[in-house]
Amino acid sequence: MSWLLVVLPGSAQADLLQHALRTRISDEIVVVGSIEEGLTSIEQNIPDVILLPTMIPAVEDYLVAYLATMPGARHVQILGIPCLEPPAAPLEPHGRSPLLWKRRQAPRPVAPLGCDPGVFAEDVVTYLARARELRAALAASRTDAASHQTERRSDPRFANHEVPWISVVRFGNERAVLLDVSSRGALLRTETRPEHSFLRRAAPGVRQRARLTLELASDQEVHAVGRVIRCVPSTTGPRTQYDVAFSFDESVGLHLPTSSALVHASSDDDDEVQVVPSLTRSRSDV
Repeated sequence: MSWLLVVLPGSAQADLLQHALRTRISDEIVVVGSIEEGLTSIEQNIPDVILLPTMIPAVEDYLVAYLATMPGARHVQILGIPCLEPPAAPLEPHGRSPLLWKRRQAPRPVAPLGCDPGVFAEDVVTYLARARELRAALAASRTDAASHQTERRSDPRFANHEVPWISVVRFGNERAVLLDVSSRGALLRTETRPEHSFLRRAAPGVRQRARLTLELASDQEVHAVGRVIRCVPSTTGPRTQYDVAFSFDESVGLHLPTSSALVHASSDDDDEVQVVPSLTRSRSDV
């Protein structure tokens, strides 16, 4: 079943919008008062339409970039909420003054200051129908799965235990868990959702760039520059965790051993497999 997410701090405006929508749609409507609450709702279940106040473009920009990394969110429609005009109070009838030479003048009609909630609700109904059609088309053609498959890494991947010389991974200012790594990217698990700068490729000339830091056991660091191409929230535990696919820029020369670099330990007591470290950096990362 489709549902609608409304992010609107003002309770009066939220009540006006909710009342107008309830008379036109039977879908579930969830109203939250902050973008943080909205993101939490999205991570639990992806809505079909998201309504945001029009005065926070930076929030909308982040939301669009974040949804682009979430599988199954390509159909989501985002619509800005205008200032809604409450229904006008009925005018009281004005009687004639007993003094014929001094009559009361009827008040002039005042133009509405905002948008009619009913008119905006009709727009929302249109967006909701469009989201349903797009969701059905994506499910039928499997376009969503195919598009994400093309972004996945085709190079050999090495799990955390196969690269023991990588001791610490830092994702921005946060320490992350390395699930696997290849020459073109890494799969991480973090406790917080990615920052805005990590969700899109940085423009040339901008100093701040999305960076993943690999701290090696040899007290060296490898700084890999890139962007987040996929983010899958997991809400099964007490706290939400995020499986983040970070794609390295082509300028990063991060080389990992091939399967031929796996050699058996010389110990006769076990059959443990050891990995010969051959992690190097390109000149651009020194």
